[in-house]
Formats: sequence, structure tokens, C-alpha cells
Amino acid sequence: MAGWYEPIKGKCRWWREAIHEDDAHNIMVKESEKRVQCVCMIEGMAWECTVEETPLDCPEARKCRYYIKSG
Repeated sequence: MAGWYEPIKGKCRWWREAIHEDDAHNIMVKESEKRVQCVCMIEGMAWECTVEETPLDCPEARKCRYYIKSG
């Protein structure tokens, strides 16, 4: 899992992910069920999903005028 301020290879340059603070060190939650906070640093949109459900890229990629694929 990448940190908030590092672009994630293969995703939008402005996309950030972080494990939810409550789940990060909780051994009672399976790794695939940990919550992930996803944020667009430009538009300010935020999503929360599980590790399993984390999108391959920003769900708004086709509509966003700031979208830049990180290589």
C-alpha cells in the first residue's frame, strides 16, 4: 500500500491510498477486508472500500480533465 503523498504506479498521478487508521494494526481484520481510504488530491473526492475492492484506477478517470496516468 502506498503512502498518501506518493503516486501509485499504474494509477492516476493524483490518486492516493492509505489503509484506514483503525484497521492498520488490527489483527482481527483479515488483510483483504481492511478498509482503504482513496482520495483524489486535485478534485478532493474520496472513496472508502476494502483492499479487495480497491479500484485499478480512479473511477472518474474518463471524465476528469486532470487525469494523468502514472508510469
